[in-house]
This record gives sequence, C-alpha cells and structure tokens, in this order.
Amino acid sequence: MADYSMDRDPEYWQAPARFRALFEKMHSLGVRVSYFPLGDADDDNTPVAVVVEMKPGFVIMRHAHPCARFETIVRGSLEAGDTVLQVGDVMVSAAGELYGPKTAGKDGCTTIEVFGTAAGVTQRIEERADGSVETVDLQQFDVAFKHLSPRA
Repeated sequence: MADYSMDRDPEYWQAPARFRALFEKMHSLGVRVSYFPLGDADDDNTPVAVVVEMKPGFVIMRHAHPCARFETIVRGSLEAGDTVLQVGDVMVSAAGELYGPKTAGKDGCTTIEVFGTAAGVTQRIEERADGSVETVDLQQFDVAFKHLSPRA
C-alpha cells in the first residue's frame, strides 16, 4: 500500500515505465501528470487512474479512448464543450465515445481520470475533419500531440 500527497510528496508526480515517455511529453507541454495503475501496468487490461494538472487555457481537442473513462474535477474548472465543470463534477464516456474539446479554466484545472484499461491511456481515437475517426498511439508524439496546446 502507498499513500501520496499531491502537495507534499515529490514522488506523487510519477509514472511506471510503460507510461514514462508519455509522462515526459506531457511535462514538456507544461502539464503535470501522474499514473496510478490498479494492478500490473504492463497488462493492457489493468485499469489506470491518471491525475492531470493543466495550466489555465490548456486545450485538449475532441477525442475518445478505446475503453470506458471516468473523470472528476478536483481543482479549478474545465470547459467541456458547452459545459463548465467545477470541483466535484464528473464526466463519463463509453469506449469510443467522442468528447471535448476540453479547456482548463482561468485558474487551471486538475482532474482525476480513471481509464477502464491501460491500453486506453496509451491510445486515443481522434476525429478527422471529414467526420471519420482514427486510432492514434500516444507514443507517436509528432501525431498524437497536435491537439494538445496551451491557449495563447
């Protein structure tokens, strides 16, 4: 068993080897992230809780994941489509269900996302301009992160 404090423990912001490259890329974009597998991180079927801390105005464009996903706001606010989510609000999406765009509010936003599978963390389904969708491996950073950006 391990207990971590977001504000007091430097090791709180961490990632198992499977998510390390993704962790580093998010950090380079100014986003703090921490991965908490609920089992073996190398098993594609393991659920994973992901804590994401975004600076004000950070944008994640419309996308989906190949597994069910639960997200709750723990600090700040998040614009999700036409809705502004506040602390305690929840967003749920089924496998393959598109959601977003998501924009961190004026004070930034920290969320906890629980993905039904570890594979859902490393893969994202993106919507193309023609309405079709494609699955993107988040390890292919030149492609996968074109829709993540700080708002100017």
